[in-house]
Amino acid sequence: MATLTVTEKSQKLRAAVKLLNEASEQVIKAWEADESSSAVDGGGIAVPSQELYEGRRLVLGTVGVFLELVQEPQARLMEMTHEFYEARALQIAAEARIPDLLAEADLKVGMSIEELSQKTGVKNHKLSRVLRMLCSVHIFQEISEGFFANNHVSQVLVKNDPLRAFVLALGYDIYTASVKFPQVLFDPIKTQAETDSVTAFQDAHNTTLTRWDWLEQPEILSDGTSRPRKELANFTMAMLGGGRVMGPPLYTDFPWADLGHSTIVDVGGGIGGMSLDLAKRYPDLSFIIQDREPVLKQAHAIWSKELPPAIQTERVRFVVHNFFNENPIKNADIYHMRYILHDWSDDDCVAILSAIRPAMGPNSRVLISDQVMNTTFGTAALKSAPAPLPANYGYGHRFQNLRDLNMMCLFNGRERTADEFAGLAARSGLKVVKIWEVRGMVSITEMKLADP
Repeated sequence: MATLTVTEKSQKLRAAVKLLNEASEQVIKAWEADESSSAVDGGGIAVPSQELYEGRRLVLGTVGVFLELVQEPQARLMEMTHEFYEARALQIAAEARIPDLLAEADLKVGMSIEELSQKTGVKNHKLSRVLRMLCSVHIFQEISEGFFANNHVSQVLVKNDPLRAFVLALGYDIYTASVKFPQVLFDPIKTQAETDSVTAFQDAHNTTLTRWDWLEQPEILSDGTSRPRKELANFTMAMLGGGRVMGPPLYTDFPWADLGHSTIVDVGGGIGGMSLDLAKRYPDLSFIIQDREPVLKQAHAIWSKELPPAIQTERVRFVVHNFFNENPIKNADIYHMRYILHDWSDDDCVAILSAIRPAMGPNSRVLISDQVMNTTFGTAALKSAPAPLPANYGYGHRFQNLRDLNMMCLFNGRERTADEFAGLAARSGLKVVKIWEVRGMVSITEMKLADP
């Protein structure tokens, strides 16, 4: 029986407290340093210093150790079974635009639940219970009884449609798919599947279509008419929002400026969200966005609004391309994929990489912006957390594992370890030359031709 003795628990708890104290001081010192010299990237989003980044994940990692040791185990398991309601409450708050409404109120007074109820159409005692649950996990604050206000967490959603869309995207079709996740895993046939057409998504939405095809299929209304799915437009905006949260470390910790007047082919680039942000920061770079035609129409509209000179000068071009077919852009400096390979099985990833390989010149590089997963035991390719944390920082990198299961649920995709990326490269005639660990959740895996 894996039960810790009192001595073992005490030693582990003391080690966690010591680590927390040290990491907290590291965070405080980094805050104080940032106050005088703020580490902000070209898009105005704070990029943590290395000291702050490391301190944060150590502090958050110790949270998991405290939960393991201090909370009564049975109570912890029971509590965890209800955590999905926190995500649902956040979805409700985003759907109702609660942060925007609260931004209209005096921060010291807040807005009454009666006024919020009137503005949202949700009965007051029901809405107050949703908000109090979020206040309990430090999202929003209750100023006085029945009067609510934004706190420093919820305020980032104010007039932030891209981030709001990210919250809603998980609450729409993705959450619905998760309902069927256990059923598909325990199905003796479906659990063996590695294709994106045999997943929890199909069972949950009663479709044979992949999620991408389903998103582009019109929604049939009760009167027989049809309309584009709200999930498609929202997902496109969500990718922009998610990219702007997780992207800045990618923009600053990889030497993009050293590329000079290079052309970056954004393979499966969607609306080209990362390319758009890079274009604003690095004026010498040019971009070719490749994706499906309906997505590129949205991309063109967004670039026309946010960076019209890039279109006028053809610094950015939009090319319809299926990344399973040989890439038509030859000898490009960079073939970049952000959040592409994690959607696909190993065989599909090899097919995608193999379709790029014939287009590459001897100096071409493939850059993959995806998570590079550490295990809780640890791997030589990535830095391990100090004891008593798991090697992957545990709670400090909790979101990585949540996203990994999300990929499995929707596509039979996965977030991969360094060894798994090396395996994909070898099967595709490529080799991994470096993993760029940045100050964020996503890394950049750099590949070149194995035999130029």
